[in-house]
Amino acid sequence: MALTPAPAPPAQTPAPGATAPAAPTKAPEPKKESRFSRGTAPLNFLETPLDKDGQRRYPMDVGNSEEYPHYVVFYPLVREGTKRGKELLASGGGQIFDQTDQNRVDPENGKVATGAAGALIGAGLGTTAGIGAATSIGARLKENGGNTVNPSPNPTGGPVSIITKLAAGLTGGILGAGVGAAAGVAASALAGEQRLVIGSDEIILYIPEKISSGYNANYETADLGALIGGLASGKASLGGLVSEGSETADYLVRKAGRIANIAGFDQFTNVLQATSKKVENPYKEQLFRSMGFRKFSFDYRFAPYNEAEADVVFGKNGILELFTTHMHPTMSPNGLFQTYPSEFMIIYYHNGAENTYVRKISNCVLTDMVIDYGAEGFTTFSNGCPTEAFVRLQFSELETLTTERIDKGY
Repeated sequence: MALTPAPAPPAQTPAPGATAPAAPTKAPEPKKESRFSRGTAPLNFLETPLDKDGQRRYPMDVGNSEEYPHYVVFYPLVREGTKRGKELLASGGGQIFDQTDQNRVDPENGKVATGAAGALIGAGLGTTAGIGAATSIGARLKENGGNTVNPSPNPTGGPVSIITKLAAGLTGGILGAGVGAAAGVAASALAGEQRLVIGSDEIILYIPEKISSGYNANYETADLGALIGGLASGKASLGGLVSEGSETADYLVRKAGRIANIAGFDQFTNVLQATSKKVENPYKEQLFRSMGFRKFSFDYRFAPYNEAEADVVFGKNGILELFTTHMHPTMSPNGLFQTYPSEFMIIYYHNGAENTYVRKISNCVLTDMVIDYGAEGFTTFSNGCPTEAFVRLQFSELETLTTERIDKGY
């Protein structure tokens, strides 16, 4: 038997004087945060370096003449909580600098990291408290004539067994980890994030006569000892130790007394060494510990042609003031904290494009700055602006490089 569809319900008409309900509107999607990645985004994320409004350059024709085809651009990366960072984000002229590809701490992971650190602290405290509580409760029960569950098989070992203590410690550790993680996340939220913001500010300078960068690997010398070193190097074997009886016996005699800390044994082994003219092979090895941070130094001589060019170097918001400003921290409103100084993204250019034949530089901080006004005396233009200055800038890279970063040109 065929089924007939049910009739559609009649359309609802609003009563006289009533308005029809408005159709549901789709919630607006949250504004996507603008981000800039050194590794993927084009370098001219706003305009070309030489055309930006916020740029300061010296000399004025750098990058636009045959005399200065090479130049280096210093991009200040300010903290989002500073006045400049807030202005850039509010106006839309700044972007969050994405540093997730760098081998260093990322402020965006602050809640996760502090939560994990808090969990570790809480787990340790909770475990200790749990074991202490179990011991204390068991002691009170025993003092008051009560019976404890799972009493200690050792009458002198206390009223609570080790298994009970471990269980209490595990429970306390789990609870403590949860509390510690929550406290860590809360502390991170209270402290806030200080991500980097890149805007249109940039300092464009000619490349000095010499540029250099150094790579430093940190190794530590360690002694493996004759026995372990011989086995690890393959020059000795367990079977060989038995077959070479006299040499093995000699080694064991010298080692046994020192291990047992027998009084006067050092003098005995010293006599053996002096007469046999043999000393234990230490099998020294160089153990890798870490990579050092690269340092970069830029030496400049500023000798402006006229007062206008001098103002770009020495004036308000000029080149020297920008370097000085971004080198120093920012004070919090109540003076309890100082916000880290800005970082710098430093890029070498040739004829308007990044020079990929020179190793890239990761984010840096300006650690030292020296300004010498004049070589043979302090002289100025008619408005008092200096006519010459020698400036040394020293930067320190903030991430330790790995082969993966080297493959990307750093």
